[in-house]
Amino acid sequence: MKPLKLLLTACCLSFIVYSCKKDTGSAVINPKTPGDTTSTAATPADSSQAKMLQLVNAARAKGCTCGTTAMPPVNPLVWNTILAQVALAHSKDMNDNNYFSHTGLDGSTPGDRLTAAGYIWTSYGENIAEGYSDVSSVMTGWLQSEGHCKNIMDAGFKEMGSGSDGAYWTQDFGSR
Repeated sequence: MKPLKLLLTACCLSFIVYSCKKDTGSAVINPKTPGDTTSTAATPADSSQAKMLQLVNAARAKGCTCGTTAMPPVNPLVWNTILAQVALAHSKDMNDNNYFSHTGLDGSTPGDRLTAAGYIWTSYGENIAEGYSDVSSVMTGWLQSEGHCKNIMDAGFKEMGSGSDGAYWTQDFGSR
């Protein structure tokens, strides 16, 4: 029943997930100066995160079909500790408070959470899932969902981080 819940939620949220990806021109106050290239690329903190990065980059390397859209191979992503921390915090919040949404209980969007953490983004995307027990199964679910798959395959994204808590999963993608 949980994979069906993800599929139904994916249908409802595909627009939200994909539409959250680009900045719509809203004013953002950042603690760092524009053009800051401070590197936060790192090695994933645990084997689950390492496997997530490996599976995402494997899909990106070979290309795939997202819904009816053929997505060509794209460059690999690098791990970003800020994106991973934000993803984990969102998964934890959803698990602790028993909800499932890209919008936090405080009204925050994925972009709000990234900005608050000091990630100066030019574009971002977020995938969420609930009910999967391991990295391989959640990745299969995301790749079978057009909007989630397009986030994974988006050539504009350069970095990613992910985190899970209980049965809740979050991937955050970004470019600075």
